[in-house]
Amino acid sequence: MGMFDTIYFDKARTCPLCQGRIHSVQTKAFENMLEEFRVKDCIGHAEEMMIVKEELFCDHCSKFTGKSVYIVVGRGILLGITDTLEEAKKLLNDLNLEKLLLWYHDLYQRYITERKEKRSYGRFLEDLREWYGERLYERQETDAFERIRFIGNSRHLEGALNPVESIERFMTYNRMRKALEELGEEGREILDIYYAEEMSPGEESWSVDVYQDELNERCRLNWTWTVISKKQLEEEGEKEEELPEWAVVVEESFSNEVVCKAIEKWLRSRGYEFGVRMIELEQARGSGLIKELKEREVESEESEAVPLERLERELDEAENKRIANFIAARGDKRKVFYYDGFYGSLVADVESDRLLGKIEGIDEEIVYEGNTVRECEQRFREAVSRYKKG
Repeated sequence: MGMFDTIYFDKARTCPLCQGRIHSVQTKAFENMLEEFRVKDCIGHAEEMMIVKEELFCDHCSKFTGKSVYIVVGRGILLGITDTLEEAKKLLNDLNLEKLLLWYHDLYQRYITERKEKRSYGRFLEDLREWYGERLYERQETDAFERIRFIGNSRHLEGALNPVESIERFMTYNRMRKALEELGEEGREILDIYYAEEMSPGEESWSVDVYQDELNERCRLNWTWTVISKKQLEEEGEKEEELPEWAVVVEESFSNEVVCKAIEKWLRSRGYEFGVRMIELEQARGSGLIKELKEREVESEESEAVPLERLERELDEAENKRIANFIAARGDKRKVFYYDGFYGSLVADVESDRLLGKIEGIDEEIVYEGNTVRECEQRFREAVSRYKKG
């Protein structure tokens, strides 16, 4: 078969066979380097003017739809993808100098952005090498000079269990930034957020995992931000500078307004102008486990066969079993926690950007997870306490 490039549509097509959405078409008309291109991307040399016909296959049923699309390239820029040759010729003929200059301006801005990203990745890799190569992570305290030395990446490095977790922190944060930029380009002004914990207004020691469904789904996150009070942070013995970038520390007692204000401040400090609106859990579309629970609830109501509580229990048991098997299969599993006579393990799950662990040496599959080592240790202790009471 050889290699190919993927061309993404600006508007998805519908498969006439299975009604699935088709988002892209593959072609061997260009460099064949497994590149991905979208409209307005530079796809060839400036002298290239062409129309490429490609057969359209469905992303879902993988069958030939019986239709073709036409990829239009003008002056090396992907002008668009049309359904007919007449539309393709018109698109190519409508290209003028003014439009071309505007598109080249956009391409230059994209080039600048990509160059900054490249420098950011290079700086992180250099900091990662120094942090672990010079074993700076073994020091009890990080002095002011080192904090300046690793500015921009310190929260990816400090508090991380190992290089893998540091990389996960860096990659997750960059995916969040990219997803937020995409939402801004799509015209989004308000971000709906919610949390699943049962909280009482006025609590001084508190922490909530905040969900934002679009970001969770685009970045494959279990939750989006963690907002934690300074008092709770002190009780857990954690340091703010060792938390990942998506952890937000506040000094106020709990309220929905405080959570919204904290997220808005986090966004503003990074150049995003989104408003934030708190919604109820019942109003949310849901993502991750919450989404799956909602789907199970609908199925239960329709069939009236299995109580929701049983479905939730079965889902939790199945997920715990899956995580326990994943941990047991890992060759890098280590017992890193000890509390009240029990040991707890910890491994990094790169696919889901989280740390996972289980209580070792017992018959039950009791697992825990978190974004940081200290968060996992706290949840390990809580799991041990629940196990002993049960």
